[in-house]
Amino acid sequence: MSVARRALPLCLPLLLALAACDEPVSTKGAAPSAAPPPTAAEPQPSATTPPPPAKAKIEMPPRPVPLGSAGPIQPSAPPDQQMMAIQYTIAMVTPRGTDPIVDKDYVDRIVKKLEAAVRTADKGKTPPNPVKPNKGNRKLEVDMGKGCNERVPENLLHQRAGSSLKEAYEAGVLVISCHDDKWECHQSTRIPEDVLCHAAPRR
Repeated sequence: MSVARRALPLCLPLLLALAACDEPVSTKGAAPSAAPPPTAAEPQPSATTPPPPAKAKIEMPPRPVPLGSAGPIQPSAPPDQQMMAIQYTIAMVTPRGTDPIVDKDYVDRIVKKLEAAVRTADKGKTPPNPVKPNKGNRKLEVDMGKGCNERVPENLLHQRAGSSLKEAYEAGVLVISCHDDKWECHQSTRIPEDVLCHAAPRR
């Protein structure tokens, strides 16, 4: 018998012992620190939840007075300022691609409520049929005898008609205006602080 064949029974236990060293160590009973914490592989909330999209900036023509000031633009104002007021109020009621479509049911309901509201708030004689949808129902015009100012459109809508600028905007209405024997004030529903008044004697 060769030397190699005689040595094989002696080496076999040693080879098996070496092979056992290559087997993976069981983790049963291992300390918790041996495994990575469960949250280590989970992404942070900021990685999976995108921030809310920023509200798109609405491009508007030059304003005759700074945003936050309602004016009013007087009849004696320079012609270029009066022209800016006209262009700006047209832009306020011009729909954009991101504006909601008009909810006709809302318009019908709120017109009736505003009619009742203006009759109780008017400081003069309220004209017949005082509330008119205009510009494809994008604008609600409230005629009154006296007392129109920059606060009246929102007050009529919120305090007396049980609605809000946000609700009106979501129904596709872009402007609520009041108009008396001297002034007309335009209240944007897109931008609550955007109110502009100008001289507009009713004929």
